[in-house]
Amino acid sequence: MNRVSVAGRVVVMIMVLAIAACGDYTDPVMSPPDEAALRGGPLGGLDIAAQFAGTSPEVMALPGTVFAARDESTGRLVFGVERPAVANDIAPIMARQGIPESGYRVEVTEPIRFMSTLRSEHRPVIGGVQIHWSSYVCTLGFSVDHAGGRSFITNSHCTDNQGTTGTTQYNQPSRTSSPDPIGFEADDPAYVRGGGVCSRGKVCRYSDAARALYESGIESRARIAKTTGENNGSLEVAGHFAVQSQDNSSTSFSGTMHKVGRTTGWSSGNVTNTCATVNVSGSNIQLLCQTIVQNTGTQIVGGGDSGSPVFTRGSGDNVQLVGILWGGNTSGDLFVFSPFKSVQDELGSMNATTDGVGGDGGGNGGDDGDGGDDGDGGDGPNCPPNSNNPACR
Repeated sequence: MNRVSVAGRVVVMIMVLAIAACGDYTDPVMSPPDEAALRGGPLGGLDIAAQFAGTSPEVMALPGTVFAARDESTGRLVFGVERPAVANDIAPIMARQGIPESGYRVEVTEPIRFMSTLRSEHRPVIGGVQIHWSSYVCTLGFSVDHAGGRSFITNSHCTDNQGTTGTTQYNQPSRTSSPDPIGFEADDPAYVRGGGVCSRGKVCRYSDAARALYESGIESRARIAKTTGENNGSLEVAGHFAVQSQDNSSTSFSGTMHKVGRTTGWSSGNVTNTCATVNVSGSNIQLLCQTIVQNTGTQIVGGGDSGSPVFTRGSGDNVQLVGILWGGNTSGDLFVFSPFKSVQDELGSMNATTDGVGGDGGGNGGDDGDGGDDGDGGDGPNCPPNSNNPACR
């Protein structure tokens, strides 16, 4: 079971830097300045503090500017730009302020942006990021419209009492950094015995999944965090995958499967076994019709990745949601996931392709394609608006 103990407090470190966005800006048609224009020369007799105050607001309003600073050692102003051509836009401003070319220099530099990770706070909430419950952390799988209300899906073993609907509180990313909960457990079906498929001495389900109801006002998106690269171990969020569809019918899979989790980031492997019966080590739990994914010699899963959304890629960053990860092997090169169809069969029909806000009331959950029950999915409290749970006061 891939969860991580964070005894006491969870500490989440976030590097925050200034941001300079260029959007879809197109360079003006003009020649870039030569190196001499970029370097500039010494400044003589000007009040650098006054010149900085007079010029930096206007310069920093230009598309493609990164920073403005004072170089006290040379007595010149310094401007960082994304492209050399931006220097042509800075020059008229400096001329109007009476600052000669020798009074400033322009440096081409990379853009600076907020350094968000899978363990940072994400609002609106997206899939693949860290959630904190009790003394552990897991991964938030995906957000859904459900008859019981706007919800998110994570693992059954990422609840206070696995296989029992309780009132587990979830914070994102942690209770220390974000003390207001994003939601509370709403449905975690019981494990069953026998039935001709569950082995003697075992308790069984077809998915390791639980549903949590978002608190009132919590916005969530049909997106999954995208890190800087596949199978590179990065936790830095560099974009998003868009959940364009969900597989409502498959329990057998082939080919490459991707996941995003708070511990190992974006990773992938190939299906080696499908609709497999899996015994969970150290427990009497058996999960039926699960899919096993492996990438030999590459770490694709680690403690805390439980709950990771599993998906296949389409064009660009569009993905199809196929399931939820719940376990892996000790070496970390193999993970196991429950099919999305099995999650719906146990938790009720849901739609993972839409955005929403907690407390707006239940939707119809979408058509799960199997004619199943679109009910409220269990006996959880299902309370918002203005819940802040313990069993909704």
